[in-house]
Amino acid sequence: MSTRPLFLLPLLLASSFHTVSFADDPRTYELNASDVARTSLRYRVVESEAPRGPREIEEQTVQTYSLRHVQYFALADQLAYAGIQVPYRQIEQDFRNSRRRGDDQSGLGDPMLSFGMGVYRMPALSWEELKRYNRDGFSSGCQLLVSLPLGSYDSRRGSNPGSNRWMVIPECQLGYTQGRWLVEGFASMNWFSDNDDYRGGTFSQDPLYNFKLSTSYGSMRDYWLAVSAEYHHGGATTRLGRADNNGENDWDGEVALYYNFGGGNSMKLFAEWPLSNSAGTSKSRNFSVVMSHTWR
Repeated sequence: MSTRPLFLLPLLLASSFHTVSFADDPRTYELNASDVARTSLRYRVVESEAPRGPREIEEQTVQTYSLRHVQYFALADQLAYAGIQVPYRQIEQDFRNSRRRGDDQSGLGDPMLSFGMGVYRMPALSWEELKRYNRDGFSSGCQLLVSLPLGSYDSRRGSNPGSNRWMVIPECQLGYTQGRWLVEGFASMNWFSDNDDYRGGTFSQDPLYNFKLSTSYGSMRDYWLAVSAEYHHGGATTRLGRADNNGENDWDGEVALYYNFGGGNSMKLFAEWPLSNSAGTSKSRNFSVVMSHTWR
């Protein structure tokens, strides 16, 4: 395994592992001006381990560099957005308590398309109108993310940047704002198509259901700090007709920090770690840095 940046060590040593599955971050559904666009570069490192036998443990470190562009616009007087994200992944794989050798890989991951729209009290406003808008009270939005099976994939390899299957994630949010405080609840489902080119057979996965509660303090104009708890249920996998018995019934914690540098430039930091995991399930922890520029 390669040497990792020193500033990641406290996060990487502090916790164990879980499949990264949730669609979104805190304050994603907060109002933006309908006449802007945003371009983001995200670096994410995920360390995971998964049981592959009575004693054998698969370990992976996945570093992902993602470029995402989002355009906001008005749709039926509600704020809406359309986006595309293209990832590049570097995978390091090892096996513990096993003679198997890891299969390190790198290449383009599966691109993701996204569409979101306000459902309640998320009006389409110009930049000037947004400055005068009172956000206090309830609001809600929904989005749909679709991962396209276009990434690098080779059925003979033990690890791949692409998954060779579709993933569809519908998600809805309900938020309550009071001054600089925002409390949000999220519900989503990850649906997976089958990978029919998995080592000469089929890899399938049950839907994974996700619920998240997040509390944050601050504002999109300056800064905010968020603390979240996530619950995951389902997502059991079957390989070559054999069930892995690895359905999730897990809780994760997350801390996020946003800072606006001005001039349309901002940064987000995220750290996520497991709070409790079912026996036999995969575990993961991750850290992300997101640099964004808003085009007005």
